[in-house]
Amino acid sequence: MKFVIAALFLTIPLFWSKTFGHHGRVGAPILYKADDLVILEGELIDIFWRFPHVRFGLSVQTNDAEETVWELEWGIPNVLEGQGITTDFFQVGDPIKAAGHIALRDDRSLGLLHLLLPNGQEFAPRGRALLWSSERVQTIQQEYDPSEVEAAKRTAKGLFRVWSSTKLPTQVDAAHNFDHLLTPMGQQALAAWDPVKHPVLECVPRGMPARMLAGPIEFLDGGEQIAIKSIWWGGERVIHLESGHVPAGTEHTRLGYSRGSWDGDALVVETTHVDWPYFDRRGTPQSDQMEFVERFEMSADETRMEDILTGTDPVTFTEPVTVKTDWVWTPGREVYTSDCVLWDGK
Repeated sequence: MKFVIAALFLTIPLFWSKTFGHHGRVGAPILYKADDLVILEGELIDIFWRFPHVRFGLSVQTNDAEETVWELEWGIPNVLEGQGITTDFFQVGDPIKAAGHIALRDDRSLGLLHLLLPNGQEFAPRGRALLWSSERVQTIQQEYDPSEVEAAKRTAKGLFRVWSSTKLPTQVDAAHNFDHLLTPMGQQALAAWDPVKHPVLECVPRGMPARMLAGPIEFLDGGEQIAIKSIWWGGERVIHLESGHVPAGTEHTRLGYSRGSWDGDALVVETTHVDWPYFDRRGTPQSDQMEFVERFEMSADETRMEDILTGTDPVTFTEPVTVKTDWVWTPGREVYTSDCVLWDGK
């Protein structure tokens, strides 16, 4: 099928694209009409380089000279910057050619898979064939200041350092499917899940445990408390040490109330009072009765860390569920957070 809106708007049926998406490209594939690849050509009129995703405004002229403004959704800002892609690549007024999948939430929003730049270079995910150019935008392996790397190596103490996850969030989700362990109430909640209405799309910060399934993160020693700093907006997670009980009157929050203790060099954390409806990014439900136990343990050479999280929730699961996340120490890397801002370019 092929039709035209202004400069160019083509729809090409696809049979190989449903597994493309994750952060750094266009987010979860379940949020897009992944059967068709849509091609747009127009003028760049807005650059929005903020969490949760980079967005561009693209003006497309129809054959009768009417303007249609499209939102082009790309990856997370600091992930793109870590690959060497910055706002320096773009200027308002640039001619842009783009291809991707239309979002379910908005039929004028396109999740980017291909982007042809004015210099003739084309961005496409690694391993994906280019559509228009013979020259691919070369991303880089992020490098850190050697002096900061050495400083981090000198000051690292136990878990208190920066850790990067070895898998993408969607890879973690793909490795852990708990649908068969859902109670009837859990199955009902999953069936009613609408990914387009996920609170994160409205800049609501992620809660536990999804907050811990992607990095980088940094453990900060605060004496009687440990803070876990994340790239995600919504504040640091706090773990209370030497706390034998949850204070009376503790309210449920997105991250819950966490109590930690040391088992040798391993940190064991118990978390209750979580007010967040999803166990993962696939919409697997959890109730306010969910309780988590996490064990963070480093390798003997202190370059890797294993995080084993077990959740127990009698409302939604028939038995405890466990997720294992592997982390690697990245000395010299800085964990910084940017506020989430909704794009109002249309």
